[in-house]
Amino acid sequence: MLEELHLVPRRSERKPIQKAVVLLVESEDRQFEQEVTTVDMSDHGMRVQGKFGLTPGQVLHLMQSEDPADVLRCVVVWASDIASDEKGEAGLEFLQTFTATLDS
Repeated sequence: MLEELHLVPRRSERKPIQKAVVLLVESEDRQFEQEVTTVDMSDHGMRVQGKFGLTPGQVLHLMQSEDPADVLRCVVVWASDIASDEKGEAGLEFLQTFTATLDS
């Protein structure tokens, strides 16, 4: 079954990119910012790494530190435990068109 999943092509190519970004996380009782580092990115989402407790289905706002006015809504598709081999990584899917660039 796992082997079959790797045969399905991705919607868009992932490109490695390491850049600090800020996630605005809202919970029932509070809102906080968490700085994370991007691992890779595609037209539809990105993988980030950091010390966080994200859960699949959670909606976040992604901000670039140099332009906090440019906010992008994302949903957590998967998240690993901080102590796992993935070292606190999460997969985020963009909920809107990504217009800003992280390449700089």
